Amino acid sequence: MAKLPQNVRPGGIATLTTRRGSNSATFRVRIEDITVDEVIKVGQPAQGGKPVVFTRSEPVGMMVQTEGIKVTIQGEFVKTETEDNLVLVLIKVLGVETEQRRAFHRLPIRIEVTSAWYWKGSGNPVAAGIEVGSPATANAHEVDFDETDTDDRHHDKPVHEPAHVVAPTPAPSAFLTLGPRPPAPVAGVTPPPAPKPQPVAEVKEPEKPKVDENAVEGVWVQLDDVEVCDYSGGGIAFITHRPLPLSTWMSATYPLPVDMGPITVTGQVRSMRRRSVEGRNRTYIVGIQYTKLERSDQDRVVRSIFKYELEKARKASGQ
Repeated sequence: MAKLPQNVRPGGIATLTTRRGSNSATFRVRIEDITVDEVIKVGQPAQGGKPVVFTRSEPVGMMVQTEGIKVTIQGEFVKTETEDNLVLVLIKVLGVETEQRRAFHRLPIRIEVTSAWYWKGSGNPVAAGIEVGSPATANAHEVDFDETDTDDRHHDKPVHEPAHVVAPTPAPSAFLTLGPRPPAPVAGVTPPPAPKPQPVAEVKEPEKPKVDENAVEGVWVQLDDVEVCDYSGGGIAFITHRPLPLSTWMSATYPLPVDMGPITVTGQVRSMRRRSVEGRNRTYIVGIQYTKLERSDQDRVVRSIFKYELEKARKASGQ
């Protein structure tokens, strides 16, 4: 699932872009609401005094500039609806990218990853010193981690779902009573007064223990079939079959080109977009920003890029 950053919220101003054939148009819109299913509701834009009409599943781009960070959103039109006499355009989020300063040259290249892991949990496992391959933390099973694509959820349901059975309501019966039966009235005899109800002691629920929001809970999970598609001295991009939410921690080991040896990098997901849509075989491009990389390893990364491009230029020139 493509998760929106927390700084994209209702009330913000966005730039909406549409492209129809060779023509493109840009509109300034206000974000009115964001649903739990990552659907953005914006006011219907107008062009030449007339409302802009969208077709179902039409690709739509959005750009939101907040707090010095530019967020680029890839989406598609779902429908229009009216709330309080305001026509809203509903856009389903398909991909999200946050602007990342690139102080290093990025090399497009395909490299098979030796091993890749992501942190399925909460907190910062790097700061906590939890190494890849460590056992799961005590409360890892309690962590809510959404790693599904919204379009795949109908595939993830269990084959046999338990049926919801409603017990029938029993029919009223003269023989069904609750508690002891009162004595039958006798003519000329005053029945005794009904017993006074006894006060019920108040039962207080035990106080729930306070949850430490900074606690690190989870486990490192290995990813299969991961491939590097570009890298630099500041970050790396992978192709994977699993969508990873923004800010997910990831660690990977891969061989640097031109015999520069293997390297292990650790960082957080800063962008994630869908690459293909062939049913269950869809893939994603996940962008990682390094958070733990020694200066010597960073120098090796930069040198490998320089050396690779130098060798490529020599081969192209026939030397």
